[in-house]
Amino acid sequence: MPTLMSLQLAEKLNDQRRRTGLFFMPFHKHHATRIDIKSEEVLVVANREEAIEVFDQQEQMGAAVTAFVYNEPAAIFGFVSIWKGVAEAWLVADDVMRSMPVTFTKTANLVLDISAISMGLHRTQITVRSTDTRAYKWASAVGFRQECLMQKYGTDGVDYFLMAR
Repeated sequence: MPTLMSLQLAEKLNDQRRRTGLFFMPFHKHHATRIDIKSEEVLVVANREEAIEVFDQQEQMGAAVTAFVYNEPAAIFGFVSIWKGVAEAWLVADDVMRSMPVTFTKTANLVLDISAISMGLHRTQITVRSTDTRAYKWASAVGFRQECLMQKYGTDGVDYFLMAR
């Protein structure tokens, strides 16, 4: 059952993006079964089935939404509330979403702005695998700035950057 926060976030995003062909729904585990999870940082932590369970648990700790393109899930993202005003964002994107870089980036900025307002956030943070230059550049493009290098942060001992917006 989606959280109220997930329902409200999806509704606000749909109001803004209706003309683009993108639409949003509160996350449901079934959506994740239809996305090709290739993210190295997700798969190093858990297999596909375990990852889907983690997404479901994260939705219960904040908000999670699925972005659809041409009626197919293209990305799942969410926010885990750490404490009042602070959340950690997460994202799993399919190649369909990556094939639309301008739309993807504009939508991500919109998502981050709307979530900051609707969730009352003064800080949104993410972790980015230090070897993932594409993710780092994209995170920078949507307004995240590197704060530190977290050495051996990953389950496989890989370094990650902590980035905040």
